[in-house]
Amino acid sequence: MRDEQVRRYSRHILLPDVGGLGQTALLVSSARLELRERDPDAELIAATYLAAGGVGTVIVRGASDAQVAELAAHGPDSRVLTEPVVEPGSRDPSREVALQPRPIWWPSAEGDATALAFWRGGIAATRWMAEIANR
Repeated sequence: MRDEQVRRYSRHILLPDVGGLGQTALLVSSARLELRERDPDAELIAATYLAAGGVGTVIVRGASDAQVAELAAHGPDSRVLTEPVVEPGSRDPSREVALQPRPIWWPSAEGDATALAFWRGGIAATRWMAEIANR
């Protein structure tokens, strides 16, 4: 890692579960999300957390140019793409980010869609990053 990356991710590096090797693993990893018409906010929030956390490549299928630009602004070390670039015959090294369904304890009020999107996106990004960093 470069010096500015060490400063940028110093909070992650200080965590015993992540450390320098875990952050390096995040910097060279790639994640894939697909914007669904049903709940695109949660996927965008997860992509924002992944980019800000230093994931090397974030692939967001179905994202507009404005959404890609906004995501790229959150992660100076992340490449944000709308389509994966895979050469014929090679396998795609990116891994899907799985959003969790609405928890049974979540209030059923319809006005909390934004809060639910933040919960689903945050949990998905955290679980994905923890799995990569803790290898």
